[in-house]
Amino acid sequence: MFLIPIIFYSCEKDPSNLGLDLQPESDRVNGLTFETTVKAYTAREDSLTTDERTSALLGSYSDPVFGRSDAAFMTQIRLSTSNVSFGTSPVADSIVLYLDYRSYYGDTNTTQNISVFEIKNSLYIDSTYYSNLDPANYSPESILTNPLAYSPRPNDTVLTIKLNDELAQRIVATDPANLTDNAAFLTFFKGLYLKVDPILSNGAIIYFDLLSARSKVTLYYHNSSDTISHKFDFLINSSCARVNLFQHDYTLATSININDSTSQGSLLYLQAMSGLLNKIKLPADTLSKLNNIAIVKAELIIPVDNSNSDTNIYKIPTKLLLVCYNSLGKYEFVPDYLVGDSYFGGYYSNYDKSYHFNISRYVQQVINGYETSAYTGVDKRTDYGLALIVSDNRVSANRVVIKSPYQTDGMKLSITYLKP
Repeated sequence: MFLIPIIFYSCEKDPSNLGLDLQPESDRVNGLTFETTVKAYTAREDSLTTDERTSALLGSYSDPVFGRSDAAFMTQIRLSTSNVSFGTSPVADSIVLYLDYRSYYGDTNTTQNISVFEIKNSLYIDSTYYSNLDPANYSPESILTNPLAYSPRPNDTVLTIKLNDELAQRIVATDPANLTDNAAFLTFFKGLYLKVDPILSNGAIIYFDLLSARSKVTLYYHNSSDTISHKFDFLINSSCARVNLFQHDYTLATSININDSTSQGSLLYLQAMSGLLNKIKLPADTLSKLNNIAIVKAELIIPVDNSNSDTNIYKIPTKLLLVCYNSLGKYEFVPDYLVGDSYFGGYYSNYDKSYHFNISRYVQQVINGYETSAYTGVDKRTDYGLALIVSDNRVSANRVVIKSPYQTDGMKLSITYLKP
């Protein structure tokens, strides 16, 4: 009985080798892993559609790495009820704009000067608007508040901006026909444009939640026949046309080579708000030689450089997005993206200070495309390049510095594959 366990143990095989002796030599496959370089450079991102987004961005900030960035926005306001009546001989007391704080990016200790304008040309909820829209086309001639100096306090509930009394009196005295419904009101009052003066040092971009019930315009008034104070709310909601506007000045930046595909600098730069992206090209010479192989994993590794950045103020984006170009130079999702976040990746890892993307399917299709023989039942594609961008680039001001492929510890592609 004491010998039985020994006998069973002596019959066990190493699990890693189990079954190998049953496989003919000709049928065995070898798993290989290697790292290869890619080509990459920093480029300006094209203008983005920024209408009807979850956050409205407002503010200005400058840092020595990326230069200055400014954010403004336009929005409609709408009646909270139809057939509005302010009573007999209404007299306006005041009108106030409330904006619900959501978050921020940068240094909120810097005072900013905010201005609010009335736009004279209409916005439309069913139209598409881009981040580089010129507000001058909407004739924001009538200023509704003198420049207001304020220090952002995003831990507060709302930012309160008192608008001009003239606007309040104009609304209460308007023809009742302008207050019958929102179609009539939006013809009478087209909307608001908010901007700040450029900041040359520090500063911040503030995120406001326009869809919050706390974001609104409130008119305070009374009637000549009584002394009771009344109020009426104009809403900012999902039915309002609204658009974020972005501008960047890279003349104040340090050492950023933009749109230089021949540059082999040690750093790359990414910035949201339709700022900067990285254009990436896979190594054609290497991939074209990998004939008749099966990709197990192809991982694009993107290390972050924190040597010249204050990440306490300019926080690193939680997530990046990787897309591919088609033959027309337009963005498309890589096939790996459609599998899901846990497979595709793109999140920042504190463990190795890097972002990781699993692009196995994309790389396999590119390799298949180099094969000249007629494959059947496999996907092929041409690598027109990849674009690396900040994931929430329409509703955040995040930016990050990346170690380029031309550094020994920079961006690289790690491939594991099987070959007969």
